Amino acid sequence: MKKIILTSVIMILAMSVYAQTNAGAYIFDNTGTPTNVRNAPNGKIVQKLPEISGGYVVTLLEVKNNWWKIDPIIELYGDEDEEQLQLKGSKTGYWIHNSVLQFNIAGDPKNVLRQTPSPNGKILKIETAYLMETGLRPLEIRGKWIKVITTDKRYTGWMPIDKICDNPLTTCP
Repeated sequence: MKKIILTSVIMILAMSVYAQTNAGAYIFDNTGTPTNVRNAPNGKIVQKLPEISGGYVVTLLEVKNNWWKIDPIIELYGDEDEEQLQLKGSKTGYWIHNSVLQFNIAGDPKNVLRQTPSPNGKILKIETAYLMETGLRPLEIRGKWIKVITTDKRYTGWMPIDKICDNPLTTCP
């Protein structure tokens, strides 16, 4: 009985950690070509995502050298109702480069970016208007914090995962 309870507690804790460390992003690939999804970092292309009007939203699972492993179920945003796409063709996972991933800050961006992944970390002094206009790319996840770089590569900092707006069509509240 103790073994079953201990196993249950471990599973609940593992699911809790998994939920805390996932973030979402949308694909922003302005190369004019389909976005490649690979079976490993810089691995074989297993799927090509064509450009669509609304865009794709992915769940980020882990990172290795700027390559993000993503959940195989992708949200599609377009002119129609929201749909899902199931990635296929890989037994080792699905990977996408961070250069085509982007998100924005949900709500007021003032005092969101910090030097360290902590609510006590020094706040980066960045103009609010600039943060509202620029996109962010994911670099690393640590607990409930995500390290980001602005799309123009001017600033790097940490922000709480719950401040991510991963919807390409709206500015999240």
